Amino acid sequence: MPRNISPASITGMPDALISNVTLKNIEIHYPGGGVAEFARIGLDELDKVPEMAASYPEFSMFRELPAWGMYIRHANGVTCENIILECAKKDYRTAVVLDDVHGATFTSLRVNEPGTRKLPVYSYKSSDVVLDKK
Repeated sequence: MPRNISPASITGMPDALISNVTLKNIEIHYPGGGVAEFARIGLDELDKVPEMAASYPEFSMFRELPAWGMYIRHANGVTCENIILECAKKDYRTAVVLDDVHGATFTSLRVNEPGTRKLPVYSYKSSDVVLDKK
């Protein structure tokens, strides 16, 4: 069955958080073109993304994810500096989705995508998230 392109992801488990990750000076180009008809997971349905502990670390284990650029879940202490996410075609998904992330800082995050302007980062069950444009 066809599916949308998976985003980059940092994913722990509820009882095993990914901690103290720094991403710096990264530019990622995505084809975009994600369509909701394949297997939509909306921002109001993030609890439906399966945990899949036995399948780690296969990137496609989650099937459809709600972000086109980065999906970060069950993590703390994530720092992203000078990150550029480029999407070639309009995609219905948000660029970055944080789910159960605590203590995340984005400095100089640039999101370039065609179509309707969306918020670049969506945060769910997360705390201490800082978006610094510098």
